[in-house]
Amino acid sequence: MIDSHRTSASTSNPTLVDDGTPAGHPTPAGEPSPADANSPELTAAVASESVGDESATQEQPDLFPGAQRAEKAEVANNGATLEAIGRLVVAWGHLEHTTAEKLAGMRQSFGDARAVGGRSRPTMQKLLAELRALVAMRDRHDKQVLSIIAEIDGTLQRTAQLRQLVIDGAQLFRGQTVICHDLKNMPHDIGPDDLARAAAQLERIRCQIATL
Repeated sequence: MIDSHRTSASTSNPTLVDDGTPAGHPTPAGEPSPADANSPELTAAVASESVGDESATQEQPDLFPGAQRAEKAEVANNGATLEAIGRLVVAWGHLEHTTAEKLAGMRQSFGDARAVGGRSRPTMQKLLAELRALVAMRDRHDKQVLSIIAEIDGTLQRTAQLRQLVIDGAQLFRGQTVICHDLKNMPHDIGPDDLARAAAQLERIRCQIATL
């Protein structure tokens, strides 16, 4: 037999129960009671708080104005180096795209219409390995193209190290030179001429692969 008049654990007094919840249970501290939830005062306070948060987000004061001025000055003084870094990154992407398109055309000529790399984007090393294999199948008696691919592979390994060093290790500027630290925390000075030379090499390699 179930007692409909359950006893409160704190007061030992009978407390009416409605659907398992004690009637008249006190509201937790910090929360408005159901009677006050729709009161005009509470509604106005919530609206005022939300407007205040939005205005604070939109009009966040600059706590360190000097730091922003220094950053803008650094970008203005090293615009040529930053532009050279961007050209190097984009040139590498163009090379990957051209190599993947070349492989797709060669695969189709062999009767294989699958997408290069499947679901994941292959690395440049994997693209070159597949290119070497397809060229070996196509030109079995001509080893000249394979020697060109081997030369491309060696040049790309050096350029890839420079690209990775700039992307992962660039820390500060010294004049027009960007100081990059490798995995052993050794500093390397890389100037805009070095970056422009690497980007030009990537463009030359891209043209070579497109005409293989």
